[in-house]
Amino acid sequence: MKLLLPLVFSIVLAGCATSSYTVGTPINVENVEKIEHGKTTTENLIAMFGQPIAKSPLSATQEKWVYHYANGSAKAQSYIVTMKVESLGHQQTLDLIIENGLVVNHTFTDGPIQSIKVN
Repeated sequence: MKLLLPLVFSIVLAGCATSSYTVGTPINVENVEKIEHGKTTTENLIAMFGQPIAKSPLSATQEKWVYHYANGSAKAQSYIVTMKVESLGHQQTLDLIIENGLVVNHTFTDGPIQSIKVN
């Protein structure tokens, strides 16, 4: 009985939890490929992607628009003294420089979220 009690406490004190998350709307890669510098307008962007998550003025004639999407999960396992946390997922980011209502430059990243592991 004396050996069974510590084992029961160890099992009760250990645990795990998983959480999923989604931020933004997936960015259509085919629409990204349609962006033409000096031709694509802000109206075109809104029609293709909706409103950006951020708009920042850069100068009197330029602004930066950002579209972002992330989808993933985080898993936490708790042990008596330590904890293990892992994060996995996928993200997309579209950054655009707008000048006088036209796209003058953009970058697009699409790939896995860097895994985060904490012990």
